[in-house]
Amino acid sequence: MKPGYEDALTDLQSEYISLCLEYAEGMAEEVFAYIYRTNTMRMFNAFFRSDGKILAASQLPSSCSDEEFLDLGRDDISKLEALCEKYEAPVPNEIKMQYNAKTGKFDAHMSYEDYSVKDKTTPMTVFMNWLKEERAK
Repeated sequence: MKPGYEDALTDLQSEYISLCLEYAEGMAEEVFAYIYRTNTMRMFNAFFRSDGKILAASQLPSSCSDEEFLDLGRDDISKLEALCEKYEAPVPNEIKMQYNAKTGKFDAHMSYEDYSVKDKTTPMTVFMNWLKEERAK
């Protein structure tokens, strides 16, 4: 991995959080963004804490369409692949990002395992389980 990778990755993750915050139009206390990618599959989705409740993106009243929001996030996965190629770093298959808009706290977890092949689990199942876990807290 070449020097500068961590900073470039942080910048890209910030772009994803900014996209989510823009979509939420100031109503998000917390953002939960999910990226999954393999050579054959790409997925982006997010959910939000607003007024203390966990809401799927489709539950927020946004002037941006859900489809446009998800398409923008999915299209940006190519930026992740290009960044990893540039810095000679492995491309993660999964990234879970959590950002607290009130405190500025950010956390990201990356995985390099393609669980969709090994466990026959879909990225949507993983995303929905994460959403359910957060609602149960």
